[in-house]
Amino acid sequence: MDISKKLRIEDLQKHVDEHFDHEVLNILSGQQMYEEFSSQQLMGKSDYAPFNEAMCVHDTVETIFSDSFKQIRATGHQVSLAEYEVIAVAPLEKTLFSKKYQCIVLWFGEDMFCQMNLITTLAYLEQISFKGTIYYHAVKEQTYDVKETEITLGSYYDIYEAVLLDHRMPDIELMSVTYQGIKLYLELLQNDNEITKYIQAHQHLSQNEIVRNLLHLFPQYGLGDTQYFALIQATIK
Repeated sequence: MDISKKLRIEDLQKHVDEHFDHEVLNILSGQQMYEEFSSQQLMGKSDYAPFNEAMCVHDTVETIFSDSFKQIRATGHQVSLAEYEVIAVAPLEKTLFSKKYQCIVLWFGEDMFCQMNLITTLAYLEQISFKGTIYYHAVKEQTYDVKETEITLGSYYDIYEAVLLDHRMPDIELMSVTYQGIKLYLELLQNDNEITKYIQAHQHLSQNEIVRNLLHLFPQYGLGDTQYFALIQATIK
């Protein structure tokens, strides 16, 4: 991480900590960002936890983190419920599910993958009637540039239902980055999308080579190799 970006993140965190007397939870987009921030000791005295999900793939249900949610998500990821609890639930059990915070800071990228996770997290905060302050720190995960936006709850559960349950564009005003993420997500749900077209046109390549190319060509989706291998297997029959 570039030292100037590290200092920028530390300044943002110091401001939040001072304003909210350290009653702050930082939720980071996945295990990799969590480990990077942890190793750099960027969160000061605040709590922090990873959001280890990929909401842009597989089915979901209305009540986020309910028993049925955990079961259907585990089934989609092809892991046991116990494994899902360890990976996705346990980090939040120690923080978000058990403590009260004045402020929650969400560190998520601007790609489609992160935006679906951001929508789900904000919908959950509405579900539990969180009353504190929420900041969205939009992180460019290659450079660690950060842009801060204060979030007002009130419409995110409706967005979650429209997008991740009904698979449609919500009739609600959206941040431009979220609008773009939803647009890409809805396109990805179509069988004939730009990623499947690329896969079909390059079947002569090895799967590993296709995945490397997809990671390079479609960074706006934010998908990882696990999702791309699944797409390849579903596309090439």
